[in-house]
Amino acid sequence: MRLPPRAYRALMKSAFPVLWVWRDDPYAGRLELDGARVTLTARDRALSFPVGLVSELEVRRGASQRVRRLPVLALRMASGDVVRVASLGGAGSLHELAAAIGDRRAQAAASGA
Repeated sequence: MRLPPRAYRALMKSAFPVLWVWRDDPYAGRLELDGARVTLTARDRALSFPVGLVSELEVRRGASQRVRRLPVLALRMASGDVVRVASLGGAGSLHELAAAIGDRRAQAAASGA
């Protein structure tokens, strides 16, 4: 059985170099998407959660939302907490990251995860 491209990509592990902010603390590291899980890592910190806990995602470009002057992808959790993620992957990579997380959210919702 052949999977549609979006479903196939949702099963693959992906990693992105990022700057991320959790509870006002900034970190440099990476974001990994592995199945239905998001993991943010840095030298001294890790944060991992099921993609289904992301209730909303939005690209923000306002000066107060940026991380080191970079636009961010704001991930609002079901709890109300927000993780801001700035991509270090170059032009277009923030939208690629947003699409990848969006696809995984849709896949998780469809499978009931």
